[in-house]
Amino acid sequence: MRRQVRWRWVLGLLAVPPLLLAGAFAVAAWESQRADYGWRPDIERPAFVHGTGPTVAIDHAHHNASTANWWGRFWPFGELLRADGYRVRYNTASLTAAALADTQVLVIANASGGAKPQFLGINLPWGGGLDRSAPAFDASEIDAIRTWVANGGRLLLIADHAPFGAANAALAAAFGVRMHAGFSEVPGEVSDPLRFTRANGRLDVAHPILSGVQCVQTFTGQSLDGPRDAAILLRLPRGTVETIDDHGTFRETAAGPAQGLAFVYGKGRVVVLGEAAMLTAQVADREPFGMQLPGCDNVVFARNVLRWLSEQGPTATVSTGSNNGGQHGQR
Repeated sequence: MRRQVRWRWVLGLLAVPPLLLAGAFAVAAWESQRADYGWRPDIERPAFVHGTGPTVAIDHAHHNASTANWWGRFWPFGELLRADGYRVRYNTASLTAAALADTQVLVIANASGGAKPQFLGINLPWGGGLDRSAPAFDASEIDAIRTWVANGGRLLLIADHAPFGAANAALAAAFGVRMHAGFSEVPGEVSDPLRFTRANGRLDVAHPILSGVQCVQTFTGQSLDGPRDAAILLRLPRGTVETIDDHGTFRETAAGPAQGLAFVYGKGRVVVLGEAAMLTAQVADREPFGMQLPGCDNVVFARNVLRWLSEQGPTATVSTGSNNGGQHGQR
């Protein structure tokens, strides 16, 4: 009996290091950049009766850094869409005409050319063998998406700061949009978050997406150039610079004029955004950032984007939802 007890002590001691390691990883994962699971959308008047709205496919098939499953950083965005009555599904296959046939709105957020190895949500310090800035979509997929939009499909394309701009540049170019693919910053001004308000003239208030919107905040991101007929939803001020990472050498160039665009393409509609966190709720180092922050109307903006894409009227009355976090913090 004593020998059996002794072995139990030995086995118990051997189990301590793995338990400590697992605990350390769990704490690090909880403090890393992740979805804000304490945030819930609180919508007074949903755009559609629960589950009867258009089908929104959120892409998960292209090494997306922003996914809407429960461990993904776009989980709050998916929850917002469900609360607003949309039918949400995840695309896990190549984007072909057949795959898009039953989709009304396609959302692509931070697709990339290669996976970023993670463990419990923590970015690991070694590469995945593929270049994340490589094209996320092949020529056949780009042609399928462009044809689908031209025939009436609706596309929300979101590509954040490097490496995501380069990875999505070819798809954006198919719609006449140039992604500058760096890091946008307004000299002499806090750019994370960067505020677009009616007062500072950075919101195209004539567009229905900005109905009821007084302020939108973005969190770094890249800049964009759009086709001539595109509405600039989020206008970057003159003098904005784009820092380009050229294989480890950083250089500054003039940024494009926009961080958000909306336009009609054939029978369809397109919204392109150069920053992703504005449409979701996240936490980093226990501090919240994203659409749940008080003082701006990112929730209204997000809902209006989907309503415009699905040809509904702009949002009238919303509540920005609850947030169990603290005040705004940098990423």
